[in-house]
Amino acid sequence: MADAAARSTRTLSRKRADDADARRVRRGGLALALLFFVTAAVAVACGSIGDPLGPPGKPQPTGSGGSGGGGGSGGGGPCTDGEIRDCHVTLGEHDGILSCFDGVEHCAGGVWGPCIDGTVSSKPAPPSPALNLENVRPEDDGTPIIVLNHADAGAGPCANNPCDPSCQVFDEDPDSGLKPDGTVPSFGWESGNLGDFPGGLVNKGLKEPCAQASDCQFNMHCSSPASGTCSHSKCAVGLGLYPDCDPCVKSICTADPACCLVPYGGTCAHDPCIEGVGLKTSCSSCVKKVCDQKASCCTGTWDASCVKSFESFCPKSCTGVTGDWTQSCVDKVYSVCGSQCQSDPPCAHDKCYAGSALAPACDSCVAKVCQQSPYCCSSKWDNLCVEKVKTTCGESCPVKGDCVPWLPNEKDPKCAGVDLSLGVPCNGSVPVCNHGNAVAPAGIKIIHFPANSNQYPKCEPDQAHPGMLTCTTNKPIPPGQCINVTTCGLDNGNREIMVNPLGAGQQAECFCQNNWTLYSGGGNSCAPPSCSSVTSRTIRKVNMFVQFDRSGSMTTNDRWGKATGALKAFFSDPSSGGLGVALRFWEHYKPKAGCDDTNCSTDACAEPLVPLSTLTTQAAPTDTHEKALIDAINSVTPAADTPMYPALAGALKWAETNQKLKPKEQYIVVLVTDGYPNSCNTDPAAIAKLAEDAYTNSGVLTYAIGIQDANVALMNNIASKGGTSTAFFISDQGDVQQQLLDAMLQIKGDTVACEFDLPNQGLFDPGNAKVVFVPSAGASTTFPKVASAASCGSGWYFDNAANPTKIYLCPSTCQTVLGDTGARIDVDLGCPGAYEPSTYTHVYQATCPAGTKVQWGYLAYNTVTPGNASVIFSARTATTNAGLAAASYTSLATAQVSPADTQICNMSGPAPCPVDLYGKLSLPAAQQEFLQLSITMNPTSDKAAAPVVKSWDLTYSCPPSE
Repeated sequence: MADAAARSTRTLSRKRADDADARRVRRGGLALALLFFVTAAVAVACGSIGDPLGPPGKPQPTGSGGSGGGGGSGGGGPCTDGEIRDCHVTLGEHDGILSCFDGVEHCAGGVWGPCIDGTVSSKPAPPSPALNLENVRPEDDGTPIIVLNHADAGAGPCANNPCDPSCQVFDEDPDSGLKPDGTVPSFGWESGNLGDFPGGLVNKGLKEPCAQASDCQFNMHCSSPASGTCSHSKCAVGLGLYPDCDPCVKSICTADPACCLVPYGGTCAHDPCIEGVGLKTSCSSCVKKVCDQKASCCTGTWDASCVKSFESFCPKSCTGVTGDWTQSCVDKVYSVCGSQCQSDPPCAHDKCYAGSALAPACDSCVAKVCQQSPYCCSSKWDNLCVEKVKTTCGESCPVKGDCVPWLPNEKDPKCAGVDLSLGVPCNGSVPVCNHGNAVAPAGIKIIHFPANSNQYPKCEPDQAHPGMLTCTTNKPIPPGQCINVTTCGLDNGNREIMVNPLGAGQQAECFCQNNWTLYSGGGNSCAPPSCSSVTSRTIRKVNMFVQFDRSGSMTTNDRWGKATGALKAFFSDPSSGGLGVALRFWEHYKPKAGCDDTNCSTDACAEPLVPLSTLTTQAAPTDTHEKALIDAINSVTPAADTPMYPALAGALKWAETNQKLKPKEQYIVVLVTDGYPNSCNTDPAAIAKLAEDAYTNSGVLTYAIGIQDANVALMNNIASKGGTSTAFFISDQGDVQQQLLDAMLQIKGDTVACEFDLPNQGLFDPGNAKVVFVPSAGASTTFPKVASAASCGSGWYFDNAANPTKIYLCPSTCQTVLGDTGARIDVDLGCPGAYEPSTYTHVYQATCPAGTKVQWGYLAYNTVTPGNASVIFSARTATTNAGLAAASYTSLATAQVSPADTQICNMSGPAPCPVDLYGKLSLPAAQQEFLQLSITMNPTSDKAAAPVVKSWDLTYSCPPSE
């Protein structure tokens, strides 16, 4: 049965500050300056202790009516003209003290008038009662029943009018919501575990950070894809992107050239056909003509008028050169590349993506960021603005380029047809899955090749390959389900397997890029599928060698001060915690002579001035490595030549040596320069080949950052050969420090986060969630679950106990995880059961003082009903607890998503909420002491998801007896 640990709380209790806002919305607050209305003798309604025959007064949005009180402002009746009675109104509550208005109502025309002619007083807010669990028993038909009796605990003052001694409320907020438990799931397929696979095979199938669907095999999909070296995220609208900045962008540019820019090979800071920072007159004779006519094109901003002049002065046409990355281009990240971008309406794009400027009104966090950095809402939302989502707003962004498993029963809502993928093979069996919304028919072709066949991961592999074998699916695959195919003849060798290749007999489907899996023959055992959105996340530390140009030209326009200022800011940024950094300047005689234009020593250039160590989230001097880096920067001044060949060769030698020693870590080189190679080997092809060899032989990535006057073609070639597509370019005419910091943040990317996004409720069981830490050496540890961040020592917690959407590691646990390179985090959420309809009943006893009688008032509730699930509320009453069994239930309300969304029914309305118990039950049932509330929870028709009842309130009053 479901967790029955409900509890009753008085409305004005301060014990749950984190829920205060939500509860205010649901119950209708009284935090208004009603004293003004009192002194002005404006009519306000109040709960009453008279009018035994009239309906209870309906709560008002301002809270001035007594929830379930016996009368109301001008609404209670009948009464005898001239009669007077007491009334009470709650003005508000601050720090546990209620402000109450106690006045009188006058009867005129047979109805009670407003509450007037009174005084304001104060009283302590009442404490919270506890819930008394009476018994748990099954109904006759076996339906689970939980019976709760509040006779001992009692009700609390009404949310809308706690100053009225007559109005009372039963306030129910179960710890994790009320919902039925499912039975043990019985999925009809099994899958292997990537933990049993060789690391190289896993890395081949999961290329993280992923950019497109083909990077995520093994029945996974690419979430919030990375964007390589693009000028902004491909998931955000903005200026057109260069095709070579990212493989997905390149595919989109082929499909729709209007999204993109024609690659520029000139020497200017950017293509003169594109708006941007001002350009140097020396970079192009045509640019000089433009700036001779309009100097601001070079001293200020290269705007649309500069572009127009450029076209008129120069023979080069800009037609077809420029493009815009519109929403249509963003949509193609899914339709062309098969990757999932997040959206954040009404913002133009999600604030976690760099792109066009955002409107402050679209999001409260955006407003905070733009108040601090106005350019984020006037110019562009760059990586620095994204960084402030965390530092300024305290919000988190998802890890970019994460390969996320498809869960059992999970479907791609955008795919109306079939979408096939292959899970992790085990014991010769291949899991074939369908995450579309249409049934995949039987007879779909599966092919597999020997390892390194050069076919993986093509959509249309060579089916004439001599090592290819085939098999087919033997039954249909419903949406969200998988089947096992055991007839493929997998042996003990490694195989590359694909389902539904393009060609004759191919089944039409949404995507083919992620139709592959890999097989490692041998002891990979089969087990039921996991319901974890993150089955495994391996910690792979990133170490960067920053090779920084200190040539004399860096004094121009204070490039040195601005660029080194960006380095200091980057090293000081808490988000750089966990990043390994080594630093050297070139040419420079420290720490070893020879890295200069005379000796051209690769070995000398391979010795960092600041040896590799790891930054922490602490500030210097507590972070000793941050202090060492900043002290080193402060000790150096620019005055040298540009021996680029030995500088790059030395940095790459250092990185390759370490990469081979520590293959579980990622080593990268960041080359920063503002000039051309002018000594040692100056051949551009030879310099770029250094990056190519390091990437091909050792997997070392080379990032190139060109400051104004750098050789654009060479820097782009170094980046391309070094596995990072295109270089970053920084202009003197813009904010050099901001541009360089933005580039460094993009290079750093997202390290392994200490948080995990969860799938939609119904796809997993929060009650069975486990987080297991598998260290690089030693036994695994299951981290304990704690209630919240406030309870953290070590362990993890949900962001919201009732509706969890994320798992967070406690800070100390996070530090432990990030400090262990090669360690792994396994998140096991537990699969949901096949839910059946369940009914829960709660028995309430209303108690009233002598001379008064019970009168049931209103019902309010808050539920979540996925899909076509529903919650049905009904009630029956009796004069005794024993008499309830003979009474009939009366239907009160149904919570559901459609045809009208009735999932939430607030005590403050709007109509038809709250539910009028007095009207629904009618007399005499509405005035009987015992009420049994029945809550029937119906799962979705496929039994895969169940509703959750987060809370409910019942009110009653005690009007005078006749």
